[in-house]
Amino acid sequence: MSDAIENDLIESAAVVLGLVRAMLDGLQLTADEAWFMLRRTAESLTDALNVAELRGERLAAAGD
Repeated sequence: MSDAIENDLIESAAVVLGLVRAMLDGLQLTADEAWFMLRRTAESLTDALNVAELRGERLAAAGD
């Protein structure tokens, strides 16, 4: 189950990254668009770091 949740978080981060790149390649962003982009990017980065940390813990436990 944790693998499925981790995969969902990684997929969500990939979607956010695609949207952010499209926004940055487009016309000038409004302040609201920029704040939205920053919030979603921070959320996705936090999720990705959590996934990496949990996977590292599981790998360490499997090696013991």
